[in-house]
Amino acid sequence: MTEPTPYEESWLNIVDGLRANPGISVARDAKGDIDLTAGDVPEAFAELAEWENITLDPSLQENYLRFHELASQWETVQPYEFVAGEFRLTPIAHLIHEDPPSFASALYSDDERLFGAELRIIDEAPYTGAGTFAALRLQSEVDNPEIWFTDHRQGLWKMDLGYHGYFEVLRLTKGAFDWQHLFTQAPLTSEEFEITADRLKNMLTALPGLFPEHDYEPLQERLAARLR
Repeated sequence: MTEPTPYEESWLNIVDGLRANPGISVARDAKGDIDLTAGDVPEAFAELAEWENITLDPSLQENYLRFHELASQWETVQPYEFVAGEFRLTPIAHLIHEDPPSFASALYSDDERLFGAELRIIDEAPYTGAGTFAALRLQSEVDNPEIWFTDHRQGLWKMDLGYHGYFEVLRLTKGAFDWQHLFTQAPLTSEEFEITADRLKNMLTALPGLFPEHDYEPLQERLAARLR
């Protein structure tokens, strides 16, 4: 059996930590075996270059995962503020074989459908059927790809995070719904984003108590600035 890397082991610990936390109820999770077809890091990046003409910055190899599936769907329990979350991660090695996400909904503009062919999902919420996902935008001659996010309610948004940054914040938020809008230009003070703002407030009230080993102050400061 192939052993996980230290980075992969840290993600297994996140899934296990959610299930073991008394303040969280896990509805469903998955820790799939390591997919041997994912290969090693240099091999996967070489295939992207060969098949998609995409040469990614070597620094992205730091976040390389090979799990067939890694996912969790959870929510908090009392006395914590209600927070729900979900994530399912797709390895970079699989992106070259995946289809782009569907943009059939009238929610998306013609321009979004046009460049949607360049998107490949790296994280999604499949269990609840919420339709949310984050995707890598694969473009030739772009070695640090953009990350785009949809909450499936208010269109598609470019994130102010790269691939590495996305996974680092995901580790903190555990996939709490709408955390990505901390890093988009969504108008969080507007009426249409009232639900999103409330979710972010609840997230940054509950998670510091649930996971005191993490520092949530930068995210709290970021939210405060966005709500001024």
